[in-house]
Amino acid sequence: MDWLNNIETELQRIHPNGHSGKIRATARRIAGIALHQYYQSSTEDFLRLLQSSLSDPSLPAEVHSAIDRLVTRLDANFTSPSVDPVGDAMIVVSFVKERSTGKS
Repeated sequence: MDWLNNIETELQRIHPNGHSGKIRATARRIAGIALHQYYQSSTEDFLRLLQSSLSDPSLPAEVHSAIDRLVTRLDANFTSPSVDPVGDAMIVVSFVKERSTGKS
């Protein structure tokens, strides 16, 4: 599963004390890579893919909520609604991995 290798590469880019904006961007890429696999999409615009997936009623509530937190804009204090963006991304990855395994 090449997409899982891509996710692992992204995870290795995250530094524990890294800049929160970079961590959030990487988490969005990770979730986007997973959704790219799930939808077999041709787009490389992962943020757009994340945003469009919010209208997919077949996604479980937990996945939908994680994606929503990842795509929601920062507030006026530059605070993200996602306190754990990597954790949110991994919710999406786990869902896609589970579905991909089930399709095999």
